[in-house]
This record gives sequence, C-alpha cells and structure tokens, in this order.
Amino acid sequence: MKLEIPCFRKSWIQSCVQRGPKKQKKNAAILAYTTIPMDHRTQKMVHMLVHLVALILAIFGVYAAFKFHDAAVAPDLVSLHSWLGILAVALFGLQWLFGFFAFWLPGTHERTRAAAAPAHVAAGLAIFMLAVCAAETGLVQKSAAAASAGEAKLINVTGIFILLYAVAVAVAVALRKAFFY
Repeated sequence: MKLEIPCFRKSWIQSCVQRGPKKQKKNAAILAYTTIPMDHRTQKMVHMLVHLVALILAIFGVYAAFKFHDAAVAPDLVSLHSWLGILAVALFGLQWLFGFFAFWLPGTHERTRAAAAPAHVAAGLAIFMLAVCAAETGLVQKSAAAASAGEAKLINVTGIFILLYAVAVAVAVALRKAFFY
C-alpha cells in the first residue's frame, strides 16, 4: 500500500521538519529532567516519548521533502541544507536507539549508565545544534527565493529567533550539567 498524502506542498515539509527535533518537542525533551517535577522514571519516559514523537515527525518531514522533489522533478540532496538535515535525522535516530537501550531497558549496569550519560547529553546537544544548522541553511535557501523584501525580513527574523532559541537550550543544558553532574 502506497502512502498518499494530499496537497504535498513545500509547507508540509517545513511544518513536519520544524516540529521535529529542532523545535519545541526537542527542547521539552532535552529539558524534561529539570522542568518536570516527577520521579526519575517518569521523567525518563517523558524524555523518551517526546523525542520519539520528534523523530517520527522528522522522518516524515524527510519523506515529504523527497516526495516534493519527485513531484517537482527536482534533484535530491544537492544542497548543504539537505545534507545537514539527513545527517541530523540519522544521528537523532541513532541517539534515540542508544538512549533507549542504555537508559530505558532494564539490565544495563548503573556504572554503565552513569558513564554513558555525559556522552549522551553532549551528543544530544551536538545533534540539536546540527538540526539548528539545517534549519538556518534552509532559511538561507528560502531567502534566496524570497518574493519580497517583507518576506526576506520575516525569514531573517525567524533565523534570529531560531539562533536565540538554540543558545537558550544550550545554556540551559550547560547550567543543568554544572549543577547536577
């Protein structure tokens, strides 16, 4: 059975990918341990499930991009934006699997979890920043084809807000690390 989605426009791609790992779901999942006043197991579950939703949306966004390029008869994977996006989604998927097996499934020794936690946090932050770079390069591509000066300014403001958002997440993770590791 072939997956058919009506109205496969560029806006679908942007909606799915922007709601994936580089937007609010990723931030909420990254900061789940400091913002949710629940027991540790519940925090881990929220962290894992929110990231899973973000991963599914990101994969759907990549699928939508390929589908859009097929419909527009445009070549795939020719820009830095597409390469960074594919790399971010692939690494995000691997990070999620690593986290699931290392931190969620029972049987992993506590020393192993403790040793893996800093690497997991650092890798997660690096993947988040990679996703931010993919978003920013996508905005650069979009601004090159902007129809008006107003649209170009809106794209620039969006880029600045994405950058400020990324800095805020990085600072929050760094401060959490300073206080809890």
